[in-house]
Amino acid sequence: MEKDPQEYDPQEKVLAPFRDEIDQIDSQILDLINQRLSIGKQVGAVKKEKGSRVLDRSRERKVIEKIWKMNRGPANKDLLQYIFNVIITATREIQKPKTISYLGPKASYTHIASLNHFKHSGKFIEQPGLFDIFREVEKNESHFGVVPVENSIEGAVNHTLDLFTEFDLNICAEHYEPVSHALLSITGEACDVKNIYSHPQAIAQCKGWLKKKFPHVEALETSSTSKAALMASENKYVAAIASRKAAHFYELLPVESKIEDYSGNVTRFLVIGKESPGRTGRDKTSIMFATSHVPGALFKALEPIDKAGLNMLKLESRPTRDQNWSYYFFLDIEGHVEDSRVAKTIERIKAHSLTLKVLGSYPVYVKEDR
Repeated sequence: MEKDPQEYDPQEKVLAPFRDEIDQIDSQILDLINQRLSIGKQVGAVKKEKGSRVLDRSRERKVIEKIWKMNRGPANKDLLQYIFNVIITATREIQKPKTISYLGPKASYTHIASLNHFKHSGKFIEQPGLFDIFREVEKNESHFGVVPVENSIEGAVNHTLDLFTEFDLNICAEHYEPVSHALLSITGEACDVKNIYSHPQAIAQCKGWLKKKFPHVEALETSSTSKAALMASENKYVAAIASRKAAHFYELLPVESKIEDYSGNVTRFLVIGKESPGRTGRDKTSIMFATSHVPGALFKALEPIDKAGLNMLKLESRPTRDQNWSYYFFLDIEGHVEDSRVAKTIERIKAHSLTLKVLGSYPVYVKEDR
């Protein structure tokens, strides 16, 4: 059995009571900080109810000045200002709920994925396009954005991939949302359907059903399934291919449910932001890189993954736009960038690339019971 160092080290014996006292004070500080944040949250709720602004610079200055007057040392003014500025900033953040941008209108599959991922907690802001979601997050107008990146039947959402080349944002999380379509209208009667609207991917996923049930009705494209539902809510002769949830939002009735040609349809969504989640032990890392347009360039770039024994989960290519026949490659591999094996592999890929950017390391999605 090992001896306690304090039994034979005189210095440790002298320091032990002081360290115990510091541990107790740290515990008290932690409790007091959490109490302050809890009260700050209540203040935020009152401000929200009264329509007041969260940011109050004059009040924050008074708090710092009051702390200075109460101070008896040895802490100096600069230290106190630094510590309490951090605490005040944290209090301000807790008063302002997370804002999440999604592709609208309401009841789009992106909206549903956003609600499910964030457990309906936060302020959800609809955006007219994917570019707008990226821009709002980059400008700090939204904490996070939720964007579709691929569908199990239709494949990659190319516009989302392209936007990662234009914006410097991180992938913070992923979410998989089951997709099941219904044909919705005001009356719910098939005989009233003269026009059908939906997003092009939804139309493609129901192509066989439409040909069989509505061979003489043209399916017209809109920017989203929820936009189609909105159009259907304004005209009894218009039907929308959308989610059953859209029926509740827009007071529509199902002409028929589960009209997709293939069951098991799932869309993968990415949560974008400026956070970098820490390692969980079950993560994936996304990168994008470009190679020279020469024989064997892609093989050399991917070879380090095989040598490291890492699992490659996804590989997509997109034109770089600034040079003919040149491509960006989007790659997902198992592991976190904080893992040395992953970090070294990325460096080796970079050595064979013209450019490389780590888009983010984040937890692998785990389905929850709802």
